[in-house]
Amino acid sequence: MTGTFSGLSPTRWLMIGSAIVLVALFPLVYTDPYYMTIIVTAEVVLILNISWNFVLGMAGVWNFGQLAIYALGAYGAGWLMLHQTWMPAMIAILCGGLFSAVISVLLAFPTLRLFGIYTSLLTFSFAQVVQYVALNDPRGLTGGSYGYPTVPGLFPNMSQTSYLRAYYWVFAAVIVASCLVVAWLRQSHLGIALRSIRDSPGYTAARGVNPRMTRVIAFGLSGFLAGVAGGFYLSFEQSFTTSQMGLTPMSIDVTMLVIGGLGTVMGPVIGTAIVTVIQTILIDYPGWQLTILGATLLVIVIFVPGGVVGLISRTSKRVGAWVEEDSDAVEAAET
Repeated sequence: MTGTFSGLSPTRWLMIGSAIVLVALFPLVYTDPYYMTIIVTAEVVLILNISWNFVLGMAGVWNFGQLAIYALGAYGAGWLMLHQTWMPAMIAILCGGLFSAVISVLLAFPTLRLFGIYTSLLTFSFAQVVQYVALNDPRGLTGGSYGYPTVPGLFPNMSQTSYLRAYYWVFAAVIVASCLVVAWLRQSHLGIALRSIRDSPGYTAARGVNPRMTRVIAFGLSGFLAGVAGGFYLSFEQSFTTSQMGLTPMSIDVTMLVIGGLGTVMGPVIGTAIVTVIQTILIDYPGWQLTILGATLLVIVIFVPGGVVGLISRTSKRVGAWVEEDSDAVEAAET
């Protein structure tokens, strides 16, 4: 971990630390319950997007079954919260994450035998099957179309303000930790292998890396975090419905990732923030929401394929090159 972040300058560390402090202090100075609920819900979506970006962006597998893995984590954690009341809620959420990781690994084996559009079709079909089973569950384990039965969650018996603050801080801590872990994994042997498999699978296999098993590990890690996100959502909302697995939520989440920048650490953060702001502003105009999001996605794909993070990175490099050229010119003039 130290080697990964040793290249950051003191100024960059100061900026990161300042941003974390500002994020932590935000709910102490802003308490509007409506917007705080939107922000906390967006934090859960961000955790899901971080997990999805790991397998979609870094591993290069177009897995469209992530929302089903997310839902299975919610249902697994919810079952433990309702029927194993002796178990702390946080442990139940982590167990839901482990359950999702196992299912994600099992999904990886048939998925990784396919290529291109067939990978997407298989994982999307898996998501549809999970949604159908949850919607038509005869035993009532999922609550069907009425939603999962009410669960106590992490922080029962709190006032609304305290409730929102508590969840805000827990989710913010998980987001910061997830971003740091992903940044570390990007520079680890696993991250380098995943990106190499994504960009040049034949060359990577020739170098002795097992593409299938490496991606299976990525599926497991991604599935665990997605399951935890599902458990967090269930705990915060105290219920879960199959509408969270529909085609529209999947499209919006993928739009967030593409706008922010696939395969980058900060891409999910920026993309989720931008889309959440657009959705909030246009909440009374659902038709315009999808139209503007679609237009934004089209512009990003055509003109900024690396997303906002890619645009910022390229701009920063160009500015740095111009500054270096100017300094070289000044030195040459002085000599």
